[in-house]
Amino acid sequence: MKSKIISIIVLVVVAALITIVLVRNKKKINEKNTPVDRTHIPVSVAVATVAMLPSNGDITLPAILQPNESATIAVGAMGKLESLSIELGSKVHKGQIIGRVDTRAQQIQLQANELTVAKLKADYERNQALLEGNAISATNARDSKYNYETNKLALDQLRQQIADANIIAPISGIITDKKLLPGEFVSAGTPIASVVDVSQLKTVIFVSESDVYYLKLKQKVSVSSRLFPEKVLEGTITYISPNGDNNHKYKVEVTLSKANDDFKAGTYVNVICHLGIDKNVLQIPKSALVNGIRDPFVFLIVGSKVEKRNIVIGREIGENYELIDGLKEGDKIVTDGKINLINGSNIEIHN
Repeated sequence: MKSKIISIIVLVVVAALITIVLVRNKKKINEKNTPVDRTHIPVSVAVATVAMLPSNGDITLPAILQPNESATIAVGAMGKLESLSIELGSKVHKGQIIGRVDTRAQQIQLQANELTVAKLKADYERNQALLEGNAISATNARDSKYNYETNKLALDQLRQQIADANIIAPISGIITDKKLLPGEFVSAGTPIASVVDVSQLKTVIFVSESDVYYLKLKQKVSVSSRLFPEKVLEGTITYISPNGDNNHKYKVEVTLSKANDDFKAGTYVNVICHLGIDKNVLQIPKSALVNGIRDPFVFLIVGSKVEKRNIVIGREIGENYELIDGLKEGDKIVTDGKINLINGSNIEIHN
């Protein structure tokens, strides 16, 4: 009995010790997982001042020059590529035959079908005459008409297949890609080459909603490239999209007024549009925006802390945005170090 009581006491003591160890371990784990309060530690930031700055009414947007038209040349019939009279850099004209698929088998079939149709036509005309004299039944006359017209349609279809064997340039331009050589087998629709029309160049820019309302069709713009800073080409706005994208940008197409051998399709350019609204406006640096232009806000300096401030922005002006509402002239806002900030964070300015 005495030994049984001792065993129970030992078990109780062991259980108590285990419980104490588990409680201590849990306390240590909780201490490690408890986030450290760093709100009192100042975040190093750079700031800028909201200021009235001149706006000359110009917007400069990047773009890429594009050919006036581009197209893929494809075959319209299946067979062996008999000829192809183009090379890289060849100039072609719209409607020009630049190659052909072998149609010798179809030509032989065409001659046979023409003879068959000629015979069926004669039979049909003779049966029509016999029908008028009640020499044959209407059924026989109808059957001869059906045979004639069916074979005539097959003949027209064969002629179209032979015509489709001609490979025709869909636009005027220069060959920029050649995919096949004579002798290769092709299927209908197989691409043969690519052609671009660079007799006139165009480009596309995406304009913000605050600027697009100042643009008009047929308005003149300037197009320049850092490759040729001394050359400025004139362009004309030929299309303004009636529908903006998810970023409130509108597609605007600009056509260069004349061709220029110095500029090639694919060249990066700047398109300068004059909006005709020269004046001083409140501006903030683009780098101050925390969440882009969709839901724009900035961190305003209030003493030694920051305050999240929603704003309304307008036009892009170089590296700045026009400020419509939310701040006033002289306010200081964070431009660098924003990623480490929340509303009410302590800050330390280091411009």
